[in-house]
Amino acid sequence: MALISREAIAPVALPQEEVPVPEIGGDVLVQGMDLPRLQRFAAARRRALEPKAGETEADAQERAGTELLPLALELCVLAGDAMPVYSYAQWASFAARHPEQAMALFGQAMRLSGQGDEKKA
Repeated sequence: MALISREAIAPVALPQEEVPVPEIGGDVLVQGMDLPRLQRFAAARRRALEPKAGETEADAQERAGTELLPLALELCVLAGDAMPVYSYAQWASFAARHPEQAMALFGQAMRLSGQGDEKKA
């Protein structure tokens, strides 16, 4: 079998979708995580799911969701300049005011990152 030529190599790009978010003021780009971001998210998920003193597993899961959602959105939701739309703290505030939209963006971010429904926070 012959080796692939440079011209025949398929480009590598992260999956992304343009999404209208009127609550933000326009369309945003939701992009899947690359490996470093995915590892950062996975490490945060492991830490967040570990019950703290006095917490049940259910308590830890609930807390994890509130910690992981803004992190995922910070990593995956971009403006037209390819920079994050909001910081972690700003996404946490956005999610408190617009929980349905935040969860929808989170779901898209997880799907585009290869983390299907079974990986939700």
